[in-house]
Amino acid sequence: MSWSLDLIRTKTNSEPYGKEKDEDVIPFKKGEIIKTLSEIAEIVDIRIEETEIVPVEDTEIDFDSFFIVHVYGKNWSIEFLFYNWCEYSEKDMTYDTIELQVRGNTEPKEFLSLLAEKLRARLFDISAGTFWTGDSTGLSDWKNLCDRISKELSERKIM
Repeated sequence: MSWSLDLIRTKTNSEPYGKEKDEDVIPFKKGEIIKTLSEIAEIVDIRIEETEIVPVEDTEIDFDSFFIVHVYGKNWSIEFLFYNWCEYSEKDMTYDTIELQVRGNTEPKEFLSLLAEKLRARLFDISAGTFWTGDSTGLSDWKNLCDRISKELSERKIM
């Protein structure tokens, strides 16, 4: 399981989540993300890897392929998911939203803050239903929620 964030950018970066107008969305390009991650790697100790996922033939998966960029820091990792069904433009391979799946023991606050700042974007905490800020405790809140759910399920003997 992972703590999920959506990376989104609009002209004002002030709209409530889900209320963005298409004409106000500033899409991301995969190359822009890679370049930004490389710049952040000069500031924060991270390792970057790229992978293309292609589904096996004769499966019911409804995508041609998608890219994952893995970023590894100390005690955390993030998968940047570039889904083709979230494309803003097939021609330009731009994305209106990129999902980040965060795993680890510590919240990569410095990394996430730099990412949002350099891309002039916002991160939406999917589990909290709010935009993430550097002051947030998103990962620990998410872990507490998962622990509580797990405990409740085990008490009911569902797990």
